[in-house]
Amino acid sequence: MSQRGRTNQLLYQAELLLEQAAVATRDEHAVARRMAGEEGALALMELALASLIEECAASARWPEGSWRERLATPPTPVAEIEQLRSLQAQPDSWLSQLVADITRLHEEGGAARREEGQARGDSLIIAAAANAPLAERLATAVSAMKALLSHLRESNVEW
Repeated sequence: MSQRGRTNQLLYQAELLLEQAAVATRDEHAVARRMAGEEGALALMELALASLIEECAASARWPEGSWRERLATPPTPVAEIEQLRSLQAQPDSWLSQLVADITRLHEEGGAARREEGQARGDSLIIAAAANAPLAERLATAVSAMKALLSHLRESNVEW
């Protein structure tokens, strides 16, 4: 499978997990199932981001490195990576939020959270846009990354 195909596959799998996590059930494992689906989708999004950066790195013939290193300090300037860096620098962007969620995923507490209203049985939850549930942020990131992919790939074609 090509790197491009792998990126597409990872995004599709993240979408599938998010859809599965959104299915409401009322059993004793419902919250744990939702949290597992969200964190699984987030892990796939990290892999998709790494795969996208690898697509750019391969055409630029960069040496091996982690996606974080390549995004933070690219070995040589590449327009596609600079676009991603610019997007990440905007605190309210989907990429900035995705990277923050990925960082939380690797921390002790993880990224998924129990929703207090649902834990008590209430269906009334008020959330600020900046504190949107993880599943919503991930769905936004999947859609935004898919929209950005064709543009980045178009400009990353070697002539």
